[in-house]
Amino acid sequence: MIKRMRFAARPPDVPRDAFRDAWPGAVAAALDAPPGARPSRLAVCTPVPLAAPDAPYDAVGIEWFADAGHLRRFEEWLGTSGGRERLRPLDGLAESAASPVIVADESPLRGADWLDRRWAAGGARFKHMALAVRAAHLTPAEFAERWRAHAGRVRTAGSSAATAVPDAVRGCAYVQNHPRPRTPDSPDGEGEWAYDAVNEVYFDDLAGLRARVEWFRATGAGRGGDDLFGRSWFLAVREEVIGPTREPTRRSRCSAAPGSSAAPPGPARGPGPTP
Repeated sequence: MIKRMRFAARPPDVPRDAFRDAWPGAVAAALDAPPGARPSRLAVCTPVPLAAPDAPYDAVGIEWFADAGHLRRFEEWLGTSGGRERLRPLDGLAESAASPVIVADESPLRGADWLDRRWAAGGARFKHMALAVRAAHLTPAEFAERWRAHAGRVRTAGSSAATAVPDAVRGCAYVQNHPRPRTPDSPDGEGEWAYDAVNEVYFDDLAGLRARVEWFRATGAGRGGDDLFGRSWFLAVREEVIGPTREPTRRSRCSAAPGSSAAPPGPARGPGPTP
């Protein structure tokens, strides 16, 4: 699958509550795209109280596409008068210069079955996101190859080598998102994306997410520089699917978080991404 992710920074003149209330509807306008161009899935992500005070964004909107042709048809629709009109609220809610869009290939490295059930059931779950830029001496291709091999390990404060992330904070699923190459023909033009890596670690509930956030804070994981990552930022968010989904299947809980309660339904650039 291909993801199109918009990281939104709220303008100072838009109240926080008003922004949070309006964001899902603005993202959902993409469902007005015609058949064949309409995203396969949409989700909105909003920060939870665990989010770091220096979290770089106020929300994220994510669209999924089956392949490059599907994405191209959607981007072509965005260029029409109808597409521009339907998605205008997004521009009004987010400061365009501080709200980058990243188009990436999705690579689930752990928990693919859990993700299948999560998408079928819809609703809300929680996730820890990391955004990073590569070390300056690496090309995008070199970085992508090394990042895949880095999965499951992180360098903590004061450590000279990466160590395994404890099972208790590994979550239900781990996804790497690798930005696609940009060309002069790309809708966003050529050049560098804002980030070279975006990862997602999923949890059934807030308790699991809290444990991961606290472990990262206590150990200083993901904050020191190395020869793979340049800088990184973290987001702790509630992700809600806003359409469309398949029929729900039997709920299967994440084995990494025994005894935790279900997520509530309905709305309500140091090393970087690690599982």
